[in-house]
Amino acid sequence: MAQTNPRTHPINNSSKQNSTPRVTTPSKPAHSPQHLNDPESQEEASLLKLGNSAAISKEEETKIAKAELSFAGTLKGPILPQISIMYAFFILIVGSAQVLNWAPYIRVNNFVPYVVVCYTLVEITRLFWFRPTIRVLFPFYTSVIPYIYLCIFSREAHVVVTILFFCATLSIFLQSGIPNLRSHVLVYIVLFLISYAASIYFITWFYTDTTGLSSGKGHTLDPPMSWTQEVTIMISLVLVGISFLMLERFVKLYAHSLLERSHQIIALEREKDELEKEIKKYKGDEEIDVDLDAPIQKVIGVLQEISNSADVSVRDQLQFVIKTLASNKLYAPNLNFEENKGVDGDVSSWLHQMITSGEQKNSNKFTSGALTITGKDTGSPHDRKNMAMYLPVLDKGIEMQVQALLERVEEYDFNLFELSELTHGRPLFFTGYTLLTRNDILKKFSVDEGRLRRFLNVMESGYDNRNPYHNSIHASDVLQTLAYFIFKGGLAQYLTELDILAALIAAIIHDYEHPGLNNAYHINTQSELAVRYNDRSILENYHCAQAYELLARDENNIFSGLTDAQKKEVRESVISMVLATDMAQHFDILGKFKSKMAGNGFDPKDRKDRLLLLQLAVKCADISNPTKAPYLCNRWASCVMEEFYRQGDEERRQGMPISSFMDRTKPAEAKCQVGFIDFIVGPLYEVWVNFLPDMGLCLQNLEANRTSWKKKNLPTETLVYDQPPSTKTSGQGDNMAPPNQVSN
Repeated sequence: MAQTNPRTHPINNSSKQNSTPRVTTPSKPAHSPQHLNDPESQEEASLLKLGNSAAISKEEETKIAKAELSFAGTLKGPILPQISIMYAFFILIVGSAQVLNWAPYIRVNNFVPYVVVCYTLVEITRLFWFRPTIRVLFPFYTSVIPYIYLCIFSREAHVVVTILFFCATLSIFLQSGIPNLRSHVLVYIVLFLISYAASIYFITWFYTDTTGLSSGKGHTLDPPMSWTQEVTIMISLVLVGISFLMLERFVKLYAHSLLERSHQIIALEREKDELEKEIKKYKGDEEIDVDLDAPIQKVIGVLQEISNSADVSVRDQLQFVIKTLASNKLYAPNLNFEENKGVDGDVSSWLHQMITSGEQKNSNKFTSGALTITGKDTGSPHDRKNMAMYLPVLDKGIEMQVQALLERVEEYDFNLFELSELTHGRPLFFTGYTLLTRNDILKKFSVDEGRLRRFLNVMESGYDNRNPYHNSIHASDVLQTLAYFIFKGGLAQYLTELDILAALIAAIIHDYEHPGLNNAYHINTQSELAVRYNDRSILENYHCAQAYELLARDENNIFSGLTDAQKKEVRESVISMVLATDMAQHFDILGKFKSKMAGNGFDPKDRKDRLLLLQLAVKCADISNPTKAPYLCNRWASCVMEEFYRQGDEERRQGMPISSFMDRTKPAEAKCQVGFIDFIVGPLYEVWVNFLPDMGLCLQNLEANRTSWKKKNLPTETLVYDQPPSTKTSGQGDNMAPPNQVSN
């Protein structure tokens, strides 16, 4: 005979005698709908369901029985203490009627028999300790005896006494938990109504003495009793009784649901135990050894073991290391400005606001220096002709100036302000077109030239040139600076061709549709963008989303020639770089790069390492203004401060606290620039130049600009622009970013 293999069956029947198969769905009990309306029948049906759901052993039945008893015990209230308190409470009501004179003919001394009767009933109830049901039902039904006496001798207060006594008694006995409680409640309601009617009849017969001199009759009621009123009270008692019956039904159904839930929990625990036994049988005595600890946990564990056996001085140092590794601020510097009294308060506040605002398979094989890095004189006549086709209508002299200026686009101190003026506010188009066509990127990835021109035009139109700083000149500056890092600074040797394409596109879109107000402003005002992006890198997420929305249109899709894998990799790189421009990520990214260099070093074949390098590169390009020649540095500083002041004006208009360095009535441009260099740009570029030694010019300019700003301490912070030594200066480019405009 074939036997069932316990390893192939999800649940192993432990008893051969029980051949009934397990049923996971409870069977439907054979009861009529009318029969199921009765709570007792519902309880029986629920137990039947649970009984059919599994074969229950005697041990399990004992568990369920104990659970039922324990559960039922929690549904019983302290009946006898409550009813004793209720009897005493009505003595207080009668006493208040006499003392407060709202029933002046009541006499408390007439209620001595009431106290005796109540005490006697309570003591008799105690005798039934061995019969729990009788111990509940006896005080329940006999409570009408003290009630009758209470009703008769409470005179004018008999209505109040009746209603309170009726409600209190039913409330107490709803806690009894006895079987068939509803039937007992119904009987009690009838009995109480009869007692009330008899009491009223006696009251009308007894309280008839109008003189107050009769020894066998009581003084008439004031006001006299009305049968119409009494009938109304009786009807009200009937309605209250019905309400208690409904309440009793609900309580019982709810109790049954809780009981059934407890049964289900026991059944689930039983199923769990059986499944665990089956799993143990399946895998035998071997345990699956899965290491779920993160590497950092293992490192901390090793250090903790070393610390336990080390001397005191070493232990203290190791505890500091463990505390640092276990913190969530592993890469954040300790900017303890409160202890460092040398740091200006405005600078510390501004830095705090700025920094707290809040792997797929590589589809492009790494090739060191794969791109042909060309010089300024390799642009073909064909490229120049195409570029001239998209210039605004200019005279021949201006066109030649633009061509001559773009020959120097890969110089570090390239003047984007002059290009913007010559091209009537279109520096991004010409800078992007020149850099992308000059270095064979279009050919490498089959980028359609028409789509590229449309893409650059649309991008440039998305930059609001009314912003003093975050406009197309700033986007062009970041693009041109990043291109210098790649093609002249030595960065290209660490990147793939696809990385370079992603980097240039990221620079073009990194501040697309910037509103001229920073992340902190959006968070503080809970703007639509702040709500949409959950206060996390608000503007950076917005720039990416808006730019990729345009790239999704076929006429702008410069990635149409890429494979799906390449598109995915470029998108990941672009988003990663744009999000890195959020200053709240500054120290985290810088700290990770420093840790990487201090450890195993940079591995250009590791995509994660290259992504980190690209993030650092775009950050350096984004805040490169203080590393440019003084005449450019000063011009950018003027733009930045004006955009700051405009945000401060808006904050003042809305009644908000004005952010540091954004109050135009308290100019502090030099202080702002020195703090920015000392705490942000300087530490960043020290790491950057250490990685790319050919970028030493950056630190030279940075030190010169810092020295210049330190000397400037004028009350109005008025700037005197240094003029470029070999470029045309014509004031300020009216259609680009005048000195009173700023960016991100």
